[in-house]
Amino acid sequence: MLLTAAAFEPQAAGKYSSNYLQLTIHDSRCLILQPVNIENYYPKHPVLQQHVAFFYLLKAESPDFNTTYYAFPNINVPLSIHKSAVCEIRKNYTGVYANNNGTPLALIQRSYQAPLLINLKGPVNKLTIVFKPMGINRFISQPFSVIAAEDSQVFTDWYQQARYHTFEQQFFATDDVTEQQALLEDFLLAVYNTNSDYETVDKAIALLTDFSEEHSIEAIAEKLELTVRSFNRLFDKHMSISPVAYKKIARFRHSLQNKLFSERFKKLTEIGYASNFYDQAYFIKVYNKLTGSNPSAFFNSIEKLADERLIFKFVKE
Repeated sequence: MLLTAAAFEPQAAGKYSSNYLQLTIHDSRCLILQPVNIENYYPKHPVLQQHVAFFYLLKAESPDFNTTYYAFPNINVPLSIHKSAVCEIRKNYTGVYANNNGTPLALIQRSYQAPLLINLKGPVNKLTIVFKPMGINRFISQPFSVIAAEDSQVFTDWYQQARYHTFEQQFFATDDVTEQQALLEDFLLAVYNTNSDYETVDKAIALLTDFSEEHSIEAIAEKLELTVRSFNRLFDKHMSISPVAYKKIARFRHSLQNKLFSERFKKLTEIGYASNFYDQAYFIKVYNKLTGSNPSAFFNSIEKLADERLIFKFVKE
C-alpha cells in the first residue's frame, strides 16, 4: 500500500508546493485524499548555502491525518522542528504525534544504516532543515556524536538559548513563507560557529565521496597526515558514524541520484559501477541492507517529494 504525492507545480523560484497527497491502497479500489501542503526552499545567505541543502515545510490540518513512510540512509542530516508534538522513538522507528499543549518538538537523525520507519499522526506543522554533510556541525555547541548518538533522537542543543524559543514562536506565528525563511536564516546565522577540526573532516568527506577514484581509508588518513586510528576517531566524533559506513551510504546515495536523475545510465549494473560498487553482488547486498530490498524492487517502490529532493516509500498499515 503506497502513498502517492500529487504533482508539484512551481510557485516561485526555489519553492514548490503540493495541494494534497493521495493515499492509494493498491489491493482494493479505495482511494483516500488527505490534504497536506509541502513547500521547499533554498537558503539565500552565502554562508548558509555552503552548509544547508534546503528547507521544507509540511503542514496537514486534519486531526485524522496519519501517514507512515520509510526514509532511507542519507549523508545529509535532517533536523525537524514541530510546532506542537510528542514522539515515540525505538529501533528503526520514530513516531511523531500531535498534541494540544503547544510544546514544540525538535528531532534529528544521523546517517543511520537501515530504513527508518516514520509515522506522523494528527495535525502536522513542521519545519525541516536538511543540512549538507558536516553542515549541522557549524550550528551546534557540542560534537555531533554527542548531539546525535542514536539514529533518531530529540534535539536539545538549542534549548538553553532564549533566541531559539523566540525564533520558534515567531516562525510558527506566521504563514508567510518569506518571513519564515528570514527568521530561520537570521537564527542560524546567529548560532553559526567554526572549529579547527571541520576543515580536516570536510577534506575527508570530499575524498570519501570522490567516485572518479577509489580512496582507501588508509590513503585518506595519510593525505590528512593522521594515523588510521586518529582519523576514525576524529570522523566519528564529528559525523557519529565510521568512515567505512559513511562511504557505503555515500555510494548508495550516488547510485540513487544516477538512477533517478541521470540519462547516462540505463542499466543497474552501469549505475553500480559508476558509484564504485565493485561487483553486482555487492551492489545488491548494500541495497538490501540500506533499503530492505534489492535495487530493482526499491526503485519501483519509492516516491519523490519536495522538488524531487526527498525519497520516501509510503505505506499504510
